[in-house]
Amino acid sequence: MQFIKNAIIGISAFGLFVVAGCATGITRDNLLKQMQDGIAPLIVDVRSQGEYDRDHIPGAVHIPFYGIRSGLKDSGVSPKDPLVLYCEHGPRAGIASFLLFLSGYERVYSLDGAMKGWRKNDFPVEIIDQKSITPSSQGTEKSGLD
Repeated sequence: MQFIKNAIIGISAFGLFVVAGCATGITRDNLLKQMQDGIAPLIVDVRSQGEYDRDHIPGAVHIPFYGIRSGLKDSGVSPKDPLVLYCEHGPRAGIASFLLFLSGYERVYSLDGAMKGWRKNDFPVEIIDQKSITPSSQGTEKSGLD
């Protein structure tokens, strides 16, 4: 029984190492600057549709993490194109990065701090579903990049 427990812990630790090592981080400030300069890579929101509709980084495309490979392939994105992936806290973007790594994508970046950090910095967001805005979040949305 102890062997199985140790094996599960070892496999999990290795899995986290692999997932974490498949994408280089990009800072929120760096991404915002690239967006303002018009040189940002493709930004991909891998959260659920409802989360994307509530708020997302301006210009981000929505491809859920579980369909990232087919979604990018259907969009004509090359494995050599730079990509920035983000989710709410980081794990889904990590899984998506790992899947892309296995598919030969070479320039995958993970947004440091994820969407939670982007929001915390009061950086600009786009909103699709106004009904999902809570009273506590009113007045915190910013649109535009200046």
